[in-house]
Amino acid sequence: MTSHRLTPYLFVLPALAVYGLFVAFPILDSFRMSFLHWESPLLPPEFCGLDNFQQLATDPVFWRALGHNLLLLVGSLLLQLPLAALLAFLLHYPTWGRTVLRTAFFAPMVMPTAAVAVLWQYVYEPGNGLLTSLLRMTIDQEFSHAWLADPKTALLWIFVTICWQYTGFHMVLVMAGLSAIPTDYFEAARLDGASEWQVCWHVALPALRPTIAVSATLSIVGSLKYFDLVYLMAGGLPESSREVLATYIYRLAFDQNQGRYGYGSAVAVLLFLAALAIVTPLQARRLRCGGAERTAAVGSGGRAA
Repeated sequence: MTSHRLTPYLFVLPALAVYGLFVAFPILDSFRMSFLHWESPLLPPEFCGLDNFQQLATDPVFWRALGHNLLLLVGSLLLQLPLAALLAFLLHYPTWGRTVLRTAFFAPMVMPTAAVAVLWQYVYEPGNGLLTSLLRMTIDQEFSHAWLADPKTALLWIFVTICWQYTGFHMVLVMAGLSAIPTDYFEAARLDGASEWQVCWHVALPALRPTIAVSATLSIVGSLKYFDLVYLMAGGLPESSREVLATYIYRLAFDQNQGRYGYGSAVAVLLFLAALAIVTPLQARRLRCGGAERTAAVGSGGRAA
C-alpha cells in the first residue's frame, strides 16, 4: 500500500528536481546575495545586512526603471488586453478570411524576439524607416526623427512593438474562452431581443472572467520582467529614460564597468516580491470566484433535482 502511495511522487520527482535546480535555487540564492557586498568574482563577498536595500531607497535609476515597468503594466492592461479582446470578438464570428487574419495577428508571437527588435528598428530608423517615410509622404519631405533615441518617447515606441508582438497571444486566449461558452447562452439572449453588443457585454464578458484573469496575470508578470525587447531596441545603451528593472539588474550584475552582484540581487529580490504581491491577490480572487461558481452550480443542480 505504501509503495502505491509513493508512485505518483516518483513520477513528479524529475520535474521537481529540474524546478528546484533552475528556479527555486536561483531565487533563494538571490535572496542570499542581496545581503552581500560583492563587486567582483575575484574578491570574497562581504555581509552588509540591509545596506543594499537602503541604497535602493535613494537610487534614482531604480525608481525611474520601476516607474517604466509600471507604465508598461498599466498600458498593457488598459490598451493591449482590450485590443486583444476586441479582435477576439470580431474574429469569433464567421467572416471572410477569418483564418488568415487569426494567423496574421498571432504570427508575431512565434517570431524570435531578436527578429522582432531588428524589424521594428528598421521601422523606426530615422533616415529611411517605414514610419519616417510615411510621415514624409504626408507632412514634410525633409522630416527625420530619431524615434528610439528620443528620451521622451523611446519607451512609448518600444511599447507599441510589445503590443504588436503579444496582442495576438492574448487574442487567442480570449478566443479559446469564447469557444468554451455554450452557444445556448448566445441563442437565448438573441431570442430575448438582445443586440450583438448586449450579447457581448452581458453574456460573453461575464463568462470570460476566468480567461481575462489569466490573461491579465500573464500580462502583469510579463510587464514586470520585460528585458530582451527593451534591451535590443534600446541598443544596449545605459540610458535611464529607457531603463526597466530587468535591464537595470543586467547592467548592475554583468556590465563590466559595474559587476555589483549583491546590489543587482537586491533589485531582483524586490522585483520578485513586487510581482508576487501583485499576482497573489489576483490568483486568490480567481480561485475564490471559481469556487463560488462551482458551489452555485452544485446548489442549483441539487435544487433542480
